[in-house]
Amino acid sequence: MLLLNAREVERLADMPRLVAAVEAGVREQAAGQVVLPPRLNLPNGRGFFRLMPTVMNGSGIMGFKAFHGSVQDGVRYFIAIYEQASGRLLAMMDAHYLTAARTGATTGVATRFMANRNARRVAVIGSGLEARTNLLGVCAVREVERVTAFSPNRERRAAFAERMGLELKIEVRACDSPESCVEGADIVVVATNTTGKGDGIAFRGAWARAGMHVNAIGSTMPKLREIDADSFARAGRIVIDCQTRQIEEESGDVIDALANSAYDRGKVIELQEVVAGRAAGRADDDQITLFKSVGTAVQDVTAGYAVYQEARRLGIGSEVPDFLELKTF
Repeated sequence: MLLLNAREVERLADMPRLVAAVEAGVREQAAGQVVLPPRLNLPNGRGFFRLMPTVMNGSGIMGFKAFHGSVQDGVRYFIAIYEQASGRLLAMMDAHYLTAARTGATTGVATRFMANRNARRVAVIGSGLEARTNLLGVCAVREVERVTAFSPNRERRAAFAERMGLELKIEVRACDSPESCVEGADIVVVATNTTGKGDGIAFRGAWARAGMHVNAIGSTMPKLREIDADSFARAGRIVIDCQTRQIEEESGDVIDALANSAYDRGKVIELQEVVAGRAAGRADDDQITLFKSVGTAVQDVTAGYAVYQEARRLGIGSEVPDFLELKTF
């Protein structure tokens, strides 16, 4: 069994490889080869414990992500990958960075199918890890020429712009307001943690223009908010990465849109349907499209397996003797 720590995982989590892995996993799901039960969300004394399992019958792997903690104390993430045929535990890895990276990879998949083909200008609202990985995901599927970035902290947004400009070797400019940030953008990435800060809204539907594609990934719990109800009302097509019931129960953004009669289920499509070609990511070049993500175990396990394969190829990680006893009957 291979043990991978956070620094090793980050080194191995190449974004184009993760985009390819997540897209293949979503296709496998669309083909009916995946067992994906609802994830378990368990409250505890200090926060939550969440368990996300899946079985990938096409790939021949299975696994889960477990994470726990709170906004106040922080969160620990862990992924385990098994081989179905042998039942062997292949790998255990820290998933702090990988959770952000697989979210970025999924945004990359959605952007590939939903954004206009000539989209070149990207706006990022947020300046943390998820803002970086989701921008990398977009840049893996589109030839981005210019990036604008905003977050409320002037120093953080300036540092983000400088880092991403060097990493991507393109112009990345920090903006003084979210409105100026998204002006003229073809693709918007909203990747924030705004809980407890005002109304929590980082992007408003009123700012969307014809042809814009919006990726929103920050609202993954009922108390978290990131985009307003008008963002859902103005979108002509809404794509989600999980089942409708799950996102309506877990995302504060969707819960608020439902409460304000702004969430039209007739416009909502699952990502697997788009990737499989059973539904279009957009109707025309002028349509406003919205991708709302809360994450799935398919994304975790496929990304984790891609990291494991690269670790084996490069000889990275710590070998741990098999410690699981086989019980026979």
